[in-house]
Amino acid sequence: PTFYPEKYTRKEREKIAKYSRGNNITILLHAPEETSIFSFLDDVRKNSIKILKKVIDFGYDIGAKVITFHLGLGIPISSKGKMIYINKLYPNQFVSNLEDSLSELLNYANGKIILSLENVGNFGEPETKDVIKKFLDDNQLYLTWDLGHNNLKYKPHQKQDEFFMEYLHKIRCCHLHDNHGDRDEHLPIGEGEIDFNYYLPILVNLDAYLIFEVRPKELALNCLKNLNI
Repeated sequence: PTFYPEKYTRKEREKIAKYSRGNNITILLHAPEETSIFSFLDDVRKNSIKILKKVIDFGYDIGAKVITFHLGLGIPISSKGKMIYINKLYPNQFVSNLEDSLSELLNYANGKIILSLENVGNFGEPETKDVIKKFLDDNQLYLTWDLGHNNLKYKPHQKQDEFFMEYLHKIRCCHLHDNHGDRDEHLPIGEGEIDFNYYLPILVNLDAYLIFEVRPKELALNCLKNLNI
């Protein structure tokens, strides 16, 4: 909540932009994770778009380069003794909601800042991928490749190397952290099972920002040391 856009006045935004320019600091933003741009509840979807537009304006005002954002989390319901996500029951409405929201957001961000979609939540579903590819191919949308999420072994997070290898030219951010595959631990590199020696030669050739997504921030130094860059 420290960095929510509504907490910063116009004067404070100008001060941040001036400082980053004067000190050659690159600013990257991560949008709030509470949003859902495919929600079946129209008020939630529209207000999610409203929130993300505020982040876009904030990013533009402070001179940020990229905003990483999530699609949202699917809502599971019980059906015939099993849990199934609502987007699987109503795929056409899911696709329509997602297309409308992405189109509106990307048009709003055009000329202001890059929007970069992270592989989390419903990202890995086939119907989602079809929509994402459409916007990637239209050169509007970019990608944030989270290697920690890429290593998770439960649906819909299974390895997505093939997809990202196809769109290496669209990757603008990479989130680097480690885990053991069963949960999103955000461990420092070297404390989980991910083979970063495999990915590093790929990453260094990307036109992308590499981000150690670990907390507290002091652990980022451990990541740098363990990567031996």
